[in-house]
Amino acid sequence: MKIFIKNIPGQSAVTFAIMTMCYTIITLAKGDTQMPVIRLPELFLLSVFGGIWMEFAFGTCVFKQITDVKRVFIFIIPFSVITFICAVIFRWITELKVISTYIRFVGIFIGCGILSIILFEIEHRIRGREYTKKLREYQNGGNSNEQ
Repeated sequence: MKIFIKNIPGQSAVTFAIMTMCYTIITLAKGDTQMPVIRLPELFLLSVFGGIWMEFAFGTCVFKQITDVKRVFIFIIPFSVITFICAVIFRWITELKVISTYIRFVGIFIGCGILSIILFEIEHRIRGREYTKKLREYQNGGNSNEQ
């Protein structure tokens, strides 16, 4: 449980960064050049929930042995519902009677999901190289930061 709580701030920060990037990209694509100040606390609130839920789904505290595909579904389905509810409450979505609103929401949600997967993959590759380098130094009897 300590690891779960310890990882939440990092997960929330990463989620907030990705949400802010996605929001900025979508806003610029629509032709807007300004972000309302109220969006930052709204995105932060959603990212805290997203960070907690991400750690729940992808961490090892709750689910010890489960496939990555199942973890993605454990994360993505509830988080998409919460994101949609927040979008309605925060008035990101105002045309609820138009079917294209839901299609756009799903498309944007999937696009943001793909962007976050790409960013996480880049991060894991960078960290993996650092870890491998430190492991080789340790195996060769060199200095290691962990000694």
